[in-house]
Amino acid sequence: MKRLAALVFFAVVGMGAGLIAARIALAFTPVCGYECDIRSFGMWIAITGGCLIGFPLLGQAFTHGLRLTRRRVAGFSVFLVASVLFGATCFYVVDLRTRYAEAEAARPVRSDLDFMYMTITKREVQAYTKAAAGTAKPLTVIPQWQRCALDGAWCDANPKQAHMRCKTGEVYVNEADWSALALIPKENIPGAVPMKSTNLCAPGNIPDD
Repeated sequence: MKRLAALVFFAVVGMGAGLIAARIALAFTPVCGYECDIRSFGMWIAITGGCLIGFPLLGQAFTHGLRLTRRRVAGFSVFLVASVLFGATCFYVVDLRTRYAEAEAARPVRSDLDFMYMTITKREVQAYTKAAAGTAKPLTVIPQWQRCALDGAWCDANPKQAHMRCKTGEVYVNEADWSALALIPKENIPGAVPMKSTNLCAPGNIPDD
């Protein structure tokens, strides 16, 4: 009788833990119609049902042959609940980081006090590392029609480079590709004197050394 009562207790605890774990794991599930709802419901059933069935099975396996006491049953139940909630929390954190990265990628680049001027690429542009000892290593390719905030240009470098912040982070664009950039004066930081052209090292064109 004690064994049966313990298994029932494990099942009740498992269902409660499963319901909580399912809410945590599915916290960021999008509402996108029938297909998403079915997928979410399936995951909810899998988590809750898995705990409902798994807790009694594990309880039976790990307490088989042992004298059942309230302390032993409660202690093992706490261990199972902590393990399930830890797993659900890890899933939550990974999902949160993924969604944060997606939101960050979707957020448009904006000008600020460090990168005051806004540009857009008219074609794909090769970006480089900062030139050192006359060498600039290819870093990434900026896609066409991507906005990049511009800091200024290193006109005494070889090659001359523009310092920019794009979706991929801070990059440097060589002078040969400056013609592929178009200025967007309306998106400059308020108060910034507009540049005349993307010939950044031209006299009077506000170079930033």
